[in-house]
Amino acid sequence: MKNLLVYLAAGAFLAAGAFVAAGVLAIAADTSSGPGAQTHRPEAVIGPDDSVSILALNCDEISKTWRISSAGELNLPMVGAVRAAGLTVQQLEDTLADRLKKFVIEPQVTVFVTEFRSQPVTVAGAVEKPGVYQLETGKTLFEVLVMAGGPKNAGLTVNLKRSTQRGEIPMPGAVLDKNGVYASVDLDLKEVLEGRGNKASLPLKPDDLVTVSATRPARFVHIAGEVNKPGSVELVTQDVVSLMKVLAVAGGLTKDAKASSTMIMHNNANGVLTSTVFVNLGKIEQGKARDLELTDGDVVVVPTSGVKSTLHQASGAAMSSGIYAAINILARY
Repeated sequence: MKNLLVYLAAGAFLAAGAFVAAGVLAIAADTSSGPGAQTHRPEAVIGPDDSVSILALNCDEISKTWRISSAGELNLPMVGAVRAAGLTVQQLEDTLADRLKKFVIEPQVTVFVTEFRSQPVTVAGAVEKPGVYQLETGKTLFEVLVMAGGPKNAGLTVNLKRSTQRGEIPMPGAVLDKNGVYASVDLDLKEVLEGRGNKASLPLKPDDLVTVSATRPARFVHIAGEVNKPGSVELVTQDVVSLMKVLAVAGGLTKDAKASSTMIMHNNANGVLTSTVFVNLGKIEQGKARDLELTDGDVVVVPTSGVKSTLHQASGAAMSSGIYAAINILARY
């Protein structure tokens, strides 16, 4: 009878232990939901300054949250120093369980990463939530942009900058800075946001800098006066445009243009006139004078030649009303 009671008591103790262990694991699993909560992903790689929570059955001394040192070590009671940086969660669990065999029969250890700090990526520029994000188990360029809330008033490109100590950027067009310290590449933002293709799936590395370009306001150079198609020329991808190109877009000069007195008005970003210059557009057309570069807000005005205009009126009058009407027009001039 006595042996039977001992047997039943032992069975109850084991059942209670199993129930407590199951409860602890269930609580831990529940806390893994929600932003910034614990995560138990066996493939997650642990790094310096990360925080981990350890649940070891019958080992209260180490069953708490610990921060990995900047040197990548974890110093625990009973276990001692463990090189944790570079280990996956599963590998750290196995290492701790092996160390605890000296003190516990069949130790059960579960590790949760409560905070990643070792794999930062900075997202800047035209995104909804710029800031520092953690790669954790590894993320692509597309995934990190999604974490940052996606583009906001964005331009056409996204730039990736990486320290050469982290390796190269495996994309066409990647260039090194003059000191060879960083590599960078500009990628088409639309292609990245499609979520497929080698640009979207480009793996990021710790300390990468991702910058989404901002949209640029429309920029124009204006031309008026004696040109065939007065109007505006938009600066789409360039900051400057040549005077000759603007003139070509405007369809060239009219017959009444006084090209030698062409006026160029320079305006600042606020639309305030800062300077006015006069150029001989005819000499520039003939290659006898240097072409000029125009910037956003500049206004080109080609005046009317009084002599040419009068001659044209006289010619028209001669054709329609006779030679005497043309002579009268010239006499008035």
